[in-house]
Amino acid sequence: MNQRMTRKEAAQRTRDRLIEAAETLFGARGYNATSLDAIAAEAGYTKGAVYANFPGKEALFLAVLETHGGSDLLQLVDAIAAAPGRAEIEELLIDWAGARAESGSWPLTLIEFVRQKRDDAETIAQLTEILHRNWRTLGEAVVGPLNLTESPLLIGAALFETAYAPAMSIVSDPSARDLMRLFLRSHRS
Repeated sequence: MNQRMTRKEAAQRTRDRLIEAAETLFGARGYNATSLDAIAAEAGYTKGAVYANFPGKEALFLAVLETHGGSDLLQLVDAIAAAPGRAEIEELLIDWAGARAESGSWPLTLIEFVRQKRDDAETIAQLTEILHRNWRTLGEAVVGPLNLTESPLLIGAALFETAYAPAMSIVSDPSARDLMRLFLRSHRS
C-alpha cells in the first residue's frame, strides 16, 4: 500500500535532501564556490526550497556540519560502547581518524568558512557550540573506558582535531592513524 507523506514528513524529507546535497557540494567545492542555486539543483528543488528551510547559506552550512559530524559521531560512540575492551576502542579511534583524513576536504572547507565568518560573533558562537557538543560527546564516550583523567571536552577536542586536522587530508606521513596511535599510547595508564 502506498502511503502519502504528511506535510511534516515531506518538509523533513526536503530539509534532509537539501542537507545531503549541501554536504556533497560543500565537501567537493568548498564553502565559497558552492551556491544555494547549485545546492537546490543537486537536491532537485528550487532556491525557494532552500530559503523555506534555512535563512541562508551559513545556516545551511552549520546544519550540514552538525548533521555530518553528528551522525558520524553517533556511529562511533555506539561502536565504542559495544567494544569489549581498550584495544578495540583504540582500533576504532585509529580507523576513524584514518577514514576522516581520507574523506576529503571537509577540514579545509571548515577553515574556509571560519576565515569568512571570523568577525561574525553569532556564527562563531554557533559553530563553537556544535564543535563543543561533538567534542564532549566523544570525550564522554572514551574517558571512562580508557581510564583518562582529563575532561571529556579536552579529550574529545584532541581526538577530533587529530582526525580532522587539515594537513592530514593532504599529508600521508605521518598519517592521522599514526597520530591517533601516538595520542592513545601516551594516555595509557
